[in-house]
Amino acid sequence: MEHNTEGKTRMDLAGLLDVVQNGDIASSLRAMNDLRAVGDEAVGPLVASLREGTGAGRWRAAMALARMGQNAVDPLITVATGSGGDGVTDPAIWALANIGDQKAVPHLIDLLRREQSVCCRVLTAAALLKLGDPVGIAEVNRHYAEHGEDYQGMVMEAFEGT
Repeated sequence: MEHNTEGKTRMDLAGLLDVVQNGDIASSLRAMNDLRAVGDEAVGPLVASLREGTGAGRWRAAMALARMGQNAVDPLITVATGSGGDGVTDPAIWALANIGDQKAVPHLIDLLRREQSVCCRVLTAAALLKLGDPVGIAEVNRHYAEHGEDYQGMVMEAFEGT
């Protein structure tokens, strides 16, 4: 597979997506960087991989989407706030935190308020801390008061791991 990003064909895109999903870690990471160079055309297929994949494949798609940056924010917000369950929502939240766009803050606050899954709430709170918005941090602090020291410990553990 050529690494020249000019003139990438759909076959190249499909090949890169396959390497992201199925390659060894080093090859997968290189393919993620190549997909970033492809640009907007790669976002839709990566979102589909996040929604339809399983386990590690979803996380690899999220890692690739995080590298896409701003172009992936709106689709990731849609995925994170949808009803895909932890297996889909958690990697999307992680990717949003790593992109760092403040646009995600109100959506993540809403998710934190309504989500039933402790795991998802913990990852969402950690993402809000990473984004650093005062309104998001205030909501996390409110959740600390509501859910106690164990919850705060889990959030800080997730925050340090993001």
